[in-house]
Amino acid sequence: MADMFTIASKEFSDIVRGKRFIILVVAFGLIVAAAIATVYINVTEVLRGFGVAMPRGFLGIAAYTLVTTMSYLAPIVGLALGCDAISGEREKGTLKVVLAQPVFRDAIINGKFLAALLATSLAITVATAVGIGGSVLALGVTPTLEDAARLLIFILFSVLLAMTYYGMAVLLSTVSKRTTQSVILGVFIWAVFTFVVPIVASTVAAALVPIQFRPRLVNATIPGQNATRPSQRELEVYTEALRKRASIQEAINSVTPNYHLTKIAQYVLNIYVGMAAGFGIGGARQGQASVTSKSITESLVQAWPNILVLSLATVLAFIASYIFFTRQEVR
Repeated sequence: MADMFTIASKEFSDIVRGKRFIILVVAFGLIVAAAIATVYINVTEVLRGFGVAMPRGFLGIAAYTLVTTMSYLAPIVGLALGCDAISGEREKGTLKVVLAQPVFRDAIINGKFLAALLATSLAITVATAVGIGGSVLALGVTPTLEDAARLLIFILFSVLLAMTYYGMAVLLSTVSKRTTQSVILGVFIWAVFTFVVPIVASTVAAALVPIQFRPRLVNATIPGQNATRPSQRELEVYTEALRKRASIQEAINSVTPNYHLTKIAQYVLNIYVGMAAGFGIGGARQGQASVTSKSITESLVQAWPNILVLSLATVLAFIASYIFFTRQEVR
């Protein structure tokens, strides 16, 4: 146990002092700040045209942007920290030196995961705090205690997503002979989970559930056109087709860790995501009226299946890395 904490302390010190970590934190913070500020500026202009005040909730309509940004960047943090965890030391020759000491292999892998957990938590928390803090100063919108609690919970699960990708990166770093190989494979997995699977899901859903009818209102003020409204039956068929498509897409996307973070965020930030959806569908006033408030506990209960899947993915990635590393012969 003492060896594990010693290794974790050294690894954490090396990570936070490295240029890679500093670049990640700075870039992450700037992207989060720019994303949230851009959304709020755009929303302010739109609401000003409607004569409606800025939403009272601190996150407001920026919740969707925050979730999207985190689902892209948190995996990159995990991959960047884990891509050379084992292969890098093997190439430098330091792994052989460490293993020559009276240190168990499980202490090494456990120490690396503990250090990565601390460093990832620090990177995501600092970057998010900088982004949110900059938005507070620039826009003058103050978060409430509930806002802060929900945001903190979301950050915790964002760290969990990053650790899932860190576990994958360590596994790739363990089985790969070169760091470049683990980096390429890690980026490939990230690209598949982030871009390829959602595209495949949409394509498969569209192929399996074709939509022949789309409801459309015709403006009677235009010459040559009569005002028509879709029948109730047509709307029901259209709505059912959309529901089936969404169900197929969710089933396919559920193989990716990113999907489960998004679902968790929809529950944890339910007030703000609901508000954002309302603005997009029916205007500012409808968006505020359509919000249904749920407690944090209720939100976590609803998100429990996704929390379980994301946690299991992280644990399995750690176990796989642990098994391969402890049984691997180091030359």
